[in-house]
Amino acid sequence: MSAAGTAVAQSQNVYADGEPDIKVYVPQDEVTPGSETDFVVQLDNEGELNDGKEANREYVTTARSVIVELDNGNAPVTVNTNRKSIGTLSEDEPRDVPFQINVPDSAEPGAYELEVTVEYDYTSRVRQITGRVNDQAQESTSVDYEVRIEISDDARFEVTEVDSTLRVGEEGEVTGQLENVGGEDATNAEVSFAPESETIVALESNVAVGDIPAGETANFSIPVEVTSEAEAVPRRFDLPVSFRDENGIRQSDDDPEFLAEVAGKRDAFGIEPVDATVAAGGSRALDVEVTNQLDEPVTDVEGKLFVDDPFDSSSDETFTTSLDPGETTTVTVDLSASSGATPKNYPVSMDFRYTDSDGDSKLSDSYRMAISVTEPEDDGGLPIGALLIGLAAVAGVGALLWRRNGGDIGDIRTQ
Repeated sequence: MSAAGTAVAQSQNVYADGEPDIKVYVPQDEVTPGSETDFVVQLDNEGELNDGKEANREYVTTARSVIVELDNGNAPVTVNTNRKSIGTLSEDEPRDVPFQINVPDSAEPGAYELEVTVEYDYTSRVRQITGRVNDQAQESTSVDYEVRIEISDDARFEVTEVDSTLRVGEEGEVTGQLENVGGEDATNAEVSFAPESETIVALESNVAVGDIPAGETANFSIPVEVTSEAEAVPRRFDLPVSFRDENGIRQSDDDPEFLAEVAGKRDAFGIEPVDATVAAGGSRALDVEVTNQLDEPVTDVEGKLFVDDPFDSSSDETFTTSLDPGETTTVTVDLSASSGATPKNYPVSMDFRYTDSDGDSKLSDSYRMAISVTEPEDDGGLPIGALLIGLAAVAGVGALLWRRNGGDIGDIRTQ
């Protein structure tokens, strides 16, 4: 046999005895009551080579068909996914195996033990000589472990008593109470509000709440803007809390959340004409009642009237210094109708530029109102229709008198 052939044959010979040696760790063992979380069990295979060459150790140290099971042991938790298959576990790197567990609100704080069972197959002995020997010993085993879980008594929070003034196209606020349902006091608490939506804008993303002793509550108020493109639907928001624990260390609770209503869009102003008529060919001062329908006072309210044929206006702008929420004022514009206008209802509209309570200048929507064109008036100011009715009545009286006098006109004059 050539030297090259001998080298190949020798390189294919395998001789090894050994077994996997799996250690179990928990990188993060602390959980909080009232949470559903992943409890991660970490497996590390520190396999043992009892005999043979180091280059052949993987034949006997690799665990195959690995199944990991988690049991709650004496801990007051519920394991939702208690059995997982992870395939092959070599010595190359540790493997994280997450289990979903539920920790009830009533869980008593303290340290507990969970039980972890690891089942696997492996090859304990290999004898391979090319063309002559192929001997392998297969084994299966199950190993039980105990791991620690700590149910904390740290400060943790729930959002209660939520109230919302959010409305499409307006600024509003969300108010509520932050309750410390943990067992430790929290100081310098602060809530963070960062909506994952382009239509909900946080005017303040971080709001200080103050100190919240265990079992106590503190009020919060968050200013929010809702854009005109938003939908009027209930929204769920996260409200993470940052605070200092009893040791002065900055901690956080990312679980708090709340539900808030977003109301539909409303008109900033309501308008109502006092007398919604104008005679064809006539002109008049049109009084319009304007009501502030917002929840905030407005100032420098500039109104403008918009008209189309058959209307015209020589004075179409108004000004009001201020209007409180719900307050009504009367403004006056000029309105005329062409002489050829057909008597019926026609639309006109007004909009308003105003300054809100934050000092921002805003333009309202355009609001329509119906104006009725009536019959034209005569020179004396009487409508032609009324004049014709009057003439008909006079003619009727004359005819009656003529008949009573036998058709003698002279008798009528001498009476």
